[in-house]
Amino acid sequence: MKRNIILLILFCLCVSIGRIQASKFPESKVPAVKDVIDFNRIRKIDRLLEQAVAREALPSAICYISYNGKQIYFKTFGLADRENEIKLRKDAIFRNASQTKLVTTVALMTLYEQGLFKLEDPIKKYLPEFSNPVVYVSGSVAENNLVTRPALGDITIRQLLSHSSGISYDKYGQDVQGIHYPGQITTEEAVKRIAQIPLKHDPGEGFTYGYGLDVAGRLAEVLSGKRLDLLIKERVLDPLKMENTYFYLPLKKIDKLIPLYQKPDREVPATLAIDSLDRFYPLAQNQLYFGGGGGLSGTIVDYAHFCQMILDKGRYGKKSILSRKTVEQMCSDQLFGNQGDYQFGLGLEIATEEDFARTMKSPGSLRWGGYFGTEYMIDPENKLVILLYTNKVSWKSDDDVWGDLLRTVYMSLK
Repeated sequence: MKRNIILLILFCLCVSIGRIQASKFPESKVPAVKDVIDFNRIRKIDRLLEQAVAREALPSAICYISYNGKQIYFKTFGLADRENEIKLRKDAIFRNASQTKLVTTVALMTLYEQGLFKLEDPIKKYLPEFSNPVVYVSGSVAENNLVTRPALGDITIRQLLSHSSGISYDKYGQDVQGIHYPGQITTEEAVKRIAQIPLKHDPGEGFTYGYGLDVAGRLAEVLSGKRLDLLIKERVLDPLKMENTYFYLPLKKIDKLIPLYQKPDREVPATLAIDSLDRFYPLAQNQLYFGGGGGLSGTIVDYAHFCQMILDKGRYGKKSILSRKTVEQMCSDQLFGNQGDYQFGLGLEIATEEDFARTMKSPGSLRWGGYFGTEYMIDPENKLVILLYTNKVSWKSDDDVWGDLLRTVYMSLK
């Protein structure tokens, strides 16, 4: 009898331990890298990018790919500085341009999680300069014949982050700059100028790419009581160990900024970009304007950390930047069918079934790029982060190197 009781106790212990082990190690494990990636195929990226640089489809290139948080490809191609024959380094700093938009979105969404605003709030509640939006009809300020009409509704925060507000990059002759303003203009002053630009269409009635995230950056300042650069550093850059990303580079890191090259005609060789604003704005010091739509510069590894956080639904290691459901909301279509099959979330584009049929991009993949040749894609289905950076402006080429790279990566999946 005593022996039976002991056996029963041991059996119960084994069952309990089994349950603990089952909860600790779920049945659906993530496959190992070697079971997912064909490295003989992924090495074809070497030749792809070597040839692209050699024929001047790109001035140089750096590519970073990770699977489930593990780096599986990281190489550079070509010269960072052609005049001085300096090879491109992995820690080179690139102008992120519009890749800034998603960083600004994440910083703003941390305030959303604090309950400081609702996505349906009209922005005039916090930025009164947007109290009476108007829609463009004809003419321009420069020709003194601008015609507008009252908008049929107010701009909401959701519309800002999904580019459906009607705010565009068309200035209609208004005194508005893009990435950097000369002089000591503040973010507040810059956004007040943006508020004077007529909308391309009524709020919520289409997708128009423009200054919306610059406005969102100012909104984040008002809601948090902090300058945008400090808020982004506190909420995004520091937690994600993005140690080489800035609006304006500190003096000790200016030598890492990669030069910009131009090729305005396919038949002419690449040369250093002429536009000093494009080339030198990250080096400005003591500035007060922080462009939430395009002002950051940083390394490819820094942005890979950021993409990994999105892939891991708001977490980076043991740190929680956003909740899982907030990230899922960001990655859902916020245009609600207004653009047909085209989908855009909060701060990023969403691949559809048609995109897969045409380009092999997995449905639900998330991407955007920057004006100077930076691209990223986050693929939740295949647990991939893919980044390709280059340093070009006014560049004529018939090549789709980014598309070729994506196909090569996808054809490497087992």
